[in-house]
Amino acid sequence: MSASPATVAALRSLLADRFPEKVRRTSGFVPTGVRALDEALGGGLPAGRITELVSAAPGTGGQTVLAQLLGMTRSARQRIALIDGADGFVPSEVPADALRHLVWVRGRNTADAFAAADILVRDGNYGVVVLDLRGLAERALLKTSATTWHRLRCATEAGSVAVLVQSATPLVPAVPWRLVLRTTVPIGMQRMNRMELAHALPVEIERGHAAAIERSA
Repeated sequence: MSASPATVAALRSLLADRFPEKVRRTSGFVPTGVRALDEALGGGLPAGRITELVSAAPGTGGQTVLAQLLGMTRSARQRIALIDGADGFVPSEVPADALRHLVWVRGRNTADAFAAADILVRDGNYGVVVLDLRGLAERALLKTSATTWHRLRCATEAGSVAVLVQSATPLVPAVPWRLVLRTTVPIGMQRMNRMELAHALPVEIERGHAAAIERSA
């Protein structure tokens, strides 16, 4: 699989124009604003690491997590990039002010999504890069080569950006942390405001084989 050269070139040009100077990032965690996720991760998304969040079904809270993350990074004056693989993000559902620091890349296929992620992770201007693969064809995602994932992991570990992969089924090999939103949010919880819902989301933790290394580092 390969992304369109024109698409890749356009993204590089956009980033060069918008962010001519690199922003130095510090190590640590980026809080998501979702209590269960932040507690599970010891403070938030770890910088220089990939975290996978599996939304097992529609209505399990994946959009709430993204909305909270947008708000938290905005409050912290951090830039965030969203690679929207299936073009499923609805900006009207998020306060307009929370979008001012967002670079939104609307995908068309798996190849374009990974090509954009590679550029944005290496760019050095973001506190968080979200690779949202939900809605893309599962067959194509499962064919993603180990080399592609390895390249993304190496790019992440070479910098200090926190990378969040949102998926509908477990995909990321050797991921230090995989968190699962498995249970559909009950109707009663859906009536909560976004902050209340974020604090009440049920999260299951699956630790990858690298988790022990992450904890002891």
